[in-house]
Amino acid sequence: MSGISSQSILSRAISVYSIPPSSSRTSPYGPSSKALRTPSMQRRLTAKPTASQSIRCQTCPNAGFETVEEQREHFKSDWHRYNAKAKLTGRIVTAEEWDNMVEGVSSISGSASSSSGSSQSKITRLFQKQSLTRDADAVDSDEEAELADRRRRAQLRTAVIWFSPVSPLESLGVPKDTQFGVHRALFPPLETAHDYLVELKRLQLSAQPTRVVDDTEEERRITMLMVAGGHFAGMVVALRPRDKRERQEVKGAGEIRVLKHKTFHRYTTRRKQGGSQGLNDNAKSKAVSAGAMLRRYGEQALQEEIRALLSDWAEDLAASERIFIRASTHGKRSFWGYDGAVLDKLDDRIRTFPFPTRRPTLQELLRCWHELSRVKTSHLSAEALQALDDAYIASLQPRKAPPKTVSAPTPVAPVPAPRDPEEEARQDRQRRLAEMVRKGRLDALRPFWTKYASEFDAAVLGTAASAGQEEVIRYFLEEVRLDPTIPLEGGKRAYDLASTKVARNVFRRIRHEHEEWYDWAAAHVPVGLSEEAEAKQDEKKAERRKGLREKMKEREKARAEADAAAEEDEARQKAAEEEARKRQGGAGFGQLGLPQSSGPQKLGGRGAEGLAGMSAEMRMQIERERRARAAEARFR
Repeated sequence: MSGISSQSILSRAISVYSIPPSSSRTSPYGPSSKALRTPSMQRRLTAKPTASQSIRCQTCPNAGFETVEEQREHFKSDWHRYNAKAKLTGRIVTAEEWDNMVEGVSSISGSASSSSGSSQSKITRLFQKQSLTRDADAVDSDEEAELADRRRRAQLRTAVIWFSPVSPLESLGVPKDTQFGVHRALFPPLETAHDYLVELKRLQLSAQPTRVVDDTEEERRITMLMVAGGHFAGMVVALRPRDKRERQEVKGAGEIRVLKHKTFHRYTTRRKQGGSQGLNDNAKSKAVSAGAMLRRYGEQALQEEIRALLSDWAEDLAASERIFIRASTHGKRSFWGYDGAVLDKLDDRIRTFPFPTRRPTLQELLRCWHELSRVKTSHLSAEALQALDDAYIASLQPRKAPPKTVSAPTPVAPVPAPRDPEEEARQDRQRRLAEMVRKGRLDALRPFWTKYASEFDAAVLGTAASAGQEEVIRYFLEEVRLDPTIPLEGGKRAYDLASTKVARNVFRRIRHEHEEWYDWAAAHVPVGLSEEAEAKQDEKKAERRKGLREKMKEREKARAEADAAAEEDEARQKAAEEEARKRQGGAGFGQLGLPQSSGPQKLGGRGAEGLAGMSAEMRMQIERERRARAAEARFR
């Protein structure tokens, strides 16, 4: 913060156990902010608990007893019974406050002659007097009571307890709207610490530094233990920082006084396996591989080493104000639950780290100690704090389920009436008949039609025609005598639905053979087709195909002759060009020393002109060829 001077206590880290006295006059704020009315009861925490501290009441503050009989008598007292009820509202009182409260109530201490019923009624009257059952000043309605309860629950859930000064601490350089935060894990449970400010004062170290002695039991201390993935780290740290004259033996510890520390590692997790094999050892049969046996050996050795270390640190653990442990459910077996265990699972000093931690190492323990022991600061206005409190309390309130949108009722589809079994059987036979017709299964169709002919109509003839089944069409027309003149879908006839010419010819053949059977014109069947006419048609088709084949042959022959003529012309052209080149080579009279003619020259020009653009070697070769041809010409 830019407004903080170098002399301000905020310019350096503040230890939870060494807060300046002026800043301790603060009030806790948060979900349950209230004025502190409990007097300060300073009590020095010694390393080893005394006899009066060994037996304590978990309900009444600072109630210690020498014997169990005294504790039992305390349970029968009005003070304890009052706090047992007041504990539900978080308003338990100390012995001094109890004495002030009962001044106006007579005979409330409970003599031998008074009965338990009368004592109980007096406690009830005291509750009514103190407005603990229902404080009319603080809670005016059921909504405010619910809000107060949510504030109390919110206070229980916060990991950090925040304190705000009543007024700016100018002497310490603390500006207005400054808040200090301390981890809740450093405080006792709510049953024994009803006032965080009082408990914070109890945590403070004495102003006068104690003399350095060899016996570390007089040191107030905290123990931190971590185990994960086969790594273990433990440290016992003193609350009082190291004096400048003392030697620091732990690297990176700075002013931290480390009384004891220990780290070691064992092979307990196989690569890419995680803890799966360890779980299988407890649930199913154990793995028998060499790696699994090494892992089990490492787990057992790690557990034994941790337990041995705890035995060596038994005195430090007994003198520790808090014991912070980070371990999995399986890993906590190394700390308690065995014969001769140093720690008890129900020990109220045991805490878990209230923030994420990394691999157990000594440096990680030092980092966790800094995080736990240093006061956190924030600078928020009263309005911002109230907004944060309201938002946090609202988040604790159970969310209301979104209102269900009533959708329009879906129209109920009409339930089809149950079909008649006979009707279903008839439709099934029609489907079977259509399948036989489309696939041309005439052998199966004959007996089926004979048996159920009364259930079918002439539409099946159109099905046979559209499928192009010739034998089925002939069977329906000649044997079954289905009428081809009956109109089908779209006013068409069965002949119109025929998909192939062969199927149409079946209709024409039957018309030629049985002209008198039907009105073939109404059936859209053209002139009948006899065998002779069909043979002539086939002959014409054959001649037409033959003529087409001959034409194709003639075309191929003409194409071959044209290709041959083109090749011949191309060959003659190439020969003429070659001859022209030869003639051009023998016409170089200027090269022979003869007078050049001024008349028209042959194709290709003079020999000298024909050599233009050639290299010297090509020119010499051409000249030699020309001279050779000229010599041959002279001998002729």
